[in-house]
Amino acid sequence: MKGYYQPAGLIGWVNWLWILMIALFGLIMQLEVTHLNVWTYGAVAAFIVIALLTYFRRRVALTKEALWILPMFGVHTDKFRFSEMAHVQFTKRTILFSYDGEHYSFWMNQRFLNNLKKEIEGQTND
Repeated sequence: MKGYYQPAGLIGWVNWLWILMIALFGLIMQLEVTHLNVWTYGAVAAFIVIALLTYFRRRVALTKEALWILPMFGVHTDKFRFSEMAHVQFTKRTILFSYDGEHYSFWMNQRFLNNLKKEIEGQTND
């Protein structure tokens, strides 16, 4: 199964606030000149493109034995084996876990999170 993820917590908020600053720059440029100008058009276009890329390039894949976090750009893929995950917690739309001494927190849609929970519970029951 494939889906999308976002970093949860403070890191996710900071990431999206930096992206919203691009739109804010476009609004400030429009208000400074009191009419639409090339800076406003450019900033709004950049905001839309970057926001869509940020959302749709953060992909995640679920297999029987692992969770694959696919990169936004590049070739480095993170593989989290269910057998090596520790301290797994689920909230309404977030998974929190430890892996190799690092703590991870990802926001995912409800359907993907439910399937992930079933896979992890299936691994621990075997």
